[in-house]
Amino acid sequence: MSLHFLRSSSLLQIPRRFLKTYSPANPNQLERILQSWSSKIPVERALTLPSGFYTSRDVFELERYAVFGQNWLYAGRKDQVDKSGDFLTDQFLSEPYLINVDASGNLHGHYNVCCHHGMRLLEKHQGHIDSNEIVCPYHGWVYELSGRLKKALRLKSIQEFKASKIRLKPIAIETIGPFIYLNFNFSNHTNIDDSGLSSIKQIHTKYLQSTNYDRLIFITRESYPIKCNWKIFVDNYLDGGYHVPYAHKQLHSILNMTEYKVSIESNKSSVQYCTGTQRTEGPVVFAYIYPNFMINRYGPYMDTNIVVPIDEQNCIVHMDYYYDPQTTTQQLEENERNDSRRVQKEDIYLCENVQLGLQSNAYDTGRYVPTVEHGMHSFHQTLFNELEHYYHNYTK
Repeated sequence: MSLHFLRSSSLLQIPRRFLKTYSPANPNQLERILQSWSSKIPVERALTLPSGFYTSRDVFELERYAVFGQNWLYAGRKDQVDKSGDFLTDQFLSEPYLINVDASGNLHGHYNVCCHHGMRLLEKHQGHIDSNEIVCPYHGWVYELSGRLKKALRLKSIQEFKASKIRLKPIAIETIGPFIYLNFNFSNHTNIDDSGLSSIKQIHTKYLQSTNYDRLIFITRESYPIKCNWKIFVDNYLDGGYHVPYAHKQLHSILNMTEYKVSIESNKSSVQYCTGTQRTEGPVVFAYIYPNFMINRYGPYMDTNIVVPIDEQNCIVHMDYYYDPQTTTQQLEENERNDSRRVQKEDIYLCENVQLGLQSNAYDTGRYVPTVEHGMHSFHQTLFNELEHYYHNYTK
């Protein structure tokens, strides 16, 4: 398709999604990759996702639109935006976002992008605005905390422009438990798949709410760059504890692995659970929320994994740590965090070496172990169905 030069104001009429759509560099190769697997084969007979799903740049770019542009993602904590004027910002892939509380106490989600020339509005990751307005640092456009344009100077001769119609591009947000979730696919909520939100609410109600996880105190975030495709980290998390006895000796010693079970709660969530010993007495819950968020609740502790893709061979995993000050101490929490760091380093070793193997000519696909890896298979089914649906419906 050729794009002809458009004159005058007609260029301004081009919708954003037309300007920024998915276009594979090698559509024939992408077609072959998508045709190399089927989500309809049961786990007992299925082959694992072929290596192309972990090594292809076109697959990765398709995921940007079909997966991360459509689903509910972890965005931040409720305690970061506690009162009017509070804000938090972050970026997921190429999308900078802003979450803030307006003067009436309402929570808003917007792209952290000025409508004038695309300048990032707020730079700090977290803070407070006393003035009840957001001022663009580039040309001084002023927005209310609700996102509406309040003031823009020197527009005397501008045509076909109504300030009352200008507002920051919104992002759908929801709060569940202690967390804020966002969905970039905001179109008056008509295009948002609420099955993902329902899955989060189910995990909250069934597994986490009774543990008072919303009362835990946030301690710190530790981030780990990993030389692997983001899905490899998720696969490792979802193998049903299969690798724990071999790769995590210390972790294995404090989990009752004979009780270890996997429950697929929906096509966008699953839970692994057992009981713990020593510092993790009582129920241990490893909850996965599609596509990239994990909540690990055990004893007086909780940590979460947020898997952020970078490209087809790299990701960053943010580990956020929490503890219950009513039943433990910060020193004990630090001891637990040291154990967690050990597990994380062991997992990084596994994931980076799996990436090397997937790039080798020696390997293309393997098998699932149905008794433990059905959570992984469910993840692959959902991912594949979303990739295939988006590709065939929005790129043709």
